[in-house]
Amino acid sequence: MLDHIPQVLLHHRQSQISDAAAASLYFLCWQVSCHGKRFASRRSRRDPRPEFERCLAQIQAGTGTELDQFLIAWFETYQFFAVSPAVPVALAAWLRGSWRLRLMFRIPSPREVLGMQVDGIRPVTLIADPERMTRPVLTKANGFAFLVHDLAHAHKFYADPDLHAAQCRLFVRLQDGLDRGLFEPFADDGVFAVKFDYLISDMNTHIVHGLLYLRAILVEASLRRELKRPGEDVSKSAWDQICGILQWLAPDVVLPTSAR
Repeated sequence: MLDHIPQVLLHHRQSQISDAAAASLYFLCWQVSCHGKRFASRRSRRDPRPEFERCLAQIQAGTGTELDQFLIAWFETYQFFAVSPAVPVALAAWLRGSWRLRLMFRIPSPREVLGMQVDGIRPVTLIADPERMTRPVLTKANGFAFLVHDLAHAHKFYADPDLHAAQCRLFVRLQDGLDRGLFEPFADDGVFAVKFDYLISDMNTHIVHGLLYLRAILVEASLRRELKRPGEDVSKSAWDQICGILQWLAPDVVLPTSAR
């Protein structure tokens, strides 16, 4: 089934299918390739069984005005073997135009992802090269696992409107803080930099969880700077600096107290 992906991508380059349809067909090609006729199952006995041959024919065609509706119906009707339910929800929402996802054919940098999230957008990366997509992509097993990972993050970003708005507000403040040099005192700490990049690009969660994570990595960085062991208290001046950063980022959020 993976040998159908170049045809899907050709149709996309020729503007015959949308970004969402290209990602959806990529997903189905991989899903069928990995699981064969077990790739999907119906949620209710009232629904028709997923027809492997019909799915294959649609993948091979890959064009047509009914394609998006066909895909939406599949993602809303069937569950997909070994895949989180959040993934077809995300694909259906993208196909409907409800969620602002941006298809990319390369992995964006953490700062690029932050910039997109400031604008209320999440990237979805599709590894197109036939050889590259079957090899590990960062920490994921292959291009399919990376796509599924991105779609799961999209669900965490968009599914709850209130949580989405709160995340966007925090990302705006984090971007502003970077522009103002708020994190400059920690810029030479490579461990902090890696964990901070995770916060701004790969952590779609409740704002309190994000702030607690940031507090933890700021404390860790301060302990390293003060040549102290994990679990010790940072100095009062370092703790005041950390509290000042968090207060500036989210003045209306009260975090659980913690020993410094």
